[in-house]
Amino acid sequence: MLVGDIMRGDVKTADAGETFADVAKVMRTDGISSVVVLDKDGSLAGILTERDIVNLVAAGGDPHSVQVAHGMTRRHLETIGPKADIAEAADQMVSLNIRHLPVVDKGKVVGIVSIRDLTKWAAEELAGGHEMPDIARSQSALKAASELQKQRQLS
Repeated sequence: MLVGDIMRGDVKTADAGETFADVAKVMRTDGISSVVVLDKDGSLAGILTERDIVNLVAAGGDPHSVQVAHGMTRRHLETIGPKADIAEAADQMVSLNIRHLPVVDKGKVVGIVSIRDLTKWAAEELAGGHEMPDIARSQSALKAASELQKQRQLS
């Protein structure tokens, strides 16, 4: 199974000049936990996650005035291609302790895959009554979710 088969193609985006509060409203409305930040040319500039918002507020920042550019994840921003195996995505998430991977093809964001997407696929794969469920990839996805949850509890 490939990342492109399970990614969400309807990626919510923001620009670096928007405020944390603006992006938080989008996250709440759409029931998502990250928004991809794009440069003016449409290329990936960063990602803003719930954790970034919590860190801003905990540090005393005002989400209504602080722009996304001042708190988004941009260093060591990890991406994955749509033709990558989902087990690779799971391994990458665990090794980097991240829960969201923008999917980039030919320099453009074409989707996003989250640990939630991986676990949903794995659960459906194992419970779906398939004659030949993809047990190895399902185990990778579920192991990644479990490992990320352990890492979160320790931090």
